[in-house]
Amino acid sequence: MIGKDQLLRALRRCGFDYACFQVFSMDLTAPGVENLDALPDGYRCEEITPDELRASPFESLRECAWYGGENACLFAMRRADGVATCLQCIWFGDRFAQQGFWPLGPHDAVSVHLVTTEDERGKGLATYLKQQSAKRMRDRGFTRLFSRIWWTNTASLRVSEKLRWSRVATLLELKVPGREKPVRFAWRKRARSALGRRGDRV
Repeated sequence: MIGKDQLLRALRRCGFDYACFQVFSMDLTAPGVENLDALPDGYRCEEITPDELRASPFESLRECAWYGGENACLFAMRRADGVATCLQCIWFGDRFAQQGFWPLGPHDAVSVHLVTTEDERGKGLATYLKQQSAKRMRDRGFTRLFSRIWWTNTASLRVSEKLRWSRVATLLELKVPGREKPVRFAWRKRARSALGRRGDRV
């Protein structure tokens, strides 16, 4: 009997593939956004530039430099020596429109990547950084953040749930041969959404 992994490999060889994400949302106008937890001793949250990322001693951060640029904000947790060990990348406006997996309002933004270097994991840095960056985006006039997380990425799901982001939808993308863009379906958690009816193709 063919197993699930074997079936997926066979379908991918034929040009089929899938992606499944949980979509979360944070209302930046809600009470409590400004109530930040104290940062761990010896760490601080600051913006970081693509050039700084390219000079990082960590490959996992160097390869994230392309996330920077116009209509993007990059935030990092730095150790006392100034070295960044955790990175949060946020897109908005035309930059995010290239992805197009979720409809955004004029004051919305999306967390597109959150990563902690391997030797710094387990300290809760991603949780602190996601909290700090949300507050800073609110201070810049943004009113809502979204985040798309792979459905089996338990660590990232746990961070969003701990910070009380709302799970608003499950997003399924199906890639089929001969079609440039994937077919997308969304199952909403709430009764009303910009996506339309439950399970609508988007």
